[in-house]
Amino acid sequence: MFRVSRAEEQAVRLIMRLAALGEKLTLSDLAEAEDLPEPTVAKLLGMLRRGGVVEAVRGRNGGYILADLPERTSAGSVIRSISGEQVFEYPCSESGNRADCPRTEDCGLRPVWQHLGNRVSEVLEQTSIADLLRTEISASNNLENLWPLAGK
Repeated sequence: MFRVSRAEEQAVRLIMRLAALGEKLTLSDLAEAEDLPEPTVAKLLGMLRRGGVVEAVRGRNGGYILADLPERTSAGSVIRSISGEQVFEYPCSESGNRADCPRTEDCGLRPVWQHLGNRVSEVLEQTSIADLLRTEISASNNLENLWPLAGK
């Protein structure tokens, strides 16, 4: 099953908080606002900084700000900054050379996993942090317009 890790979800929440307020926030301000331990927030902000999602402002009035506009920051880039890899991983490789998979050639399941992984990545890359700041019904309608589900 595809799962977003707790750290990935917390990082998205931190970025949403920065975007919603549109101003520099300290590590302790973010930790308090999201009810997270400061060491956790420090670790996540470090990863987000290395991933180019946030910038650290040093000094007496320091803190963290978004590196770009919320409209140009994707949910996928936030998650990738934390996980360091593709958002969706499927159990078999392109070549099928995994020791735990007996189907090394011509497997009909592999393209299903690949397609699903590409779709998940597409949705997350095309969903901006600004999109996540919408009301739930607005965000849901936006997703349904962009990627309609069959049968609805």
